[in-house]
Amino acid sequence: MADSRPIVNTSTPGTPPPPNDGGSLGDTVMGIIKDVQDVIRGEVQLAKTEIKEEATQMGKGAGMIGAGVFFALIGFIFLMLALTYVLDQWLEMWLSALIVGGALVIIAAILAMSGKKQIQSASLKPEQTIDSLKEDQQWASQQIKSVKK
Repeated sequence: MADSRPIVNTSTPGTPPPPNDGGSLGDTVMGIIKDVQDVIRGEVQLAKTEIKEEATQMGKGAGMIGAGVFFALIGFIFLMLALTYVLDQWLEMWLSALIVGGALVIIAAILAMSGKKQIQSASLKPEQTIDSLKEDQQWASQQIKSVKK
């Protein structure tokens, strides 16, 4: 009479399966399927983590663009204030406002370009997950081939 105890798969991805202890082919295939499911769950978690990191980088870049816009608005206000002083005073006072406004516009441009560069360098493609999935596919193929032998 055959042993009716369930076979527990103790192998982990990347390690060879335990020697055949008399279990059926169906039990072995079920073990491989369970391992593949575990690997897929791990890959999904890795993808989530990788995408979160990229989204954080994009958020920082967007924040820098926002800061650039803020300084540009302040610069515009000072430039308009300078124009007002030009019309009102014809010299002296407006020059200081023009210098401050121009400096703020330069700061805004630098921040906006830096933020744009940071956003462009980010990618939402989970490279590590894709590489890992390819490795897992090779591992699963090897496991299935070893069962067929």
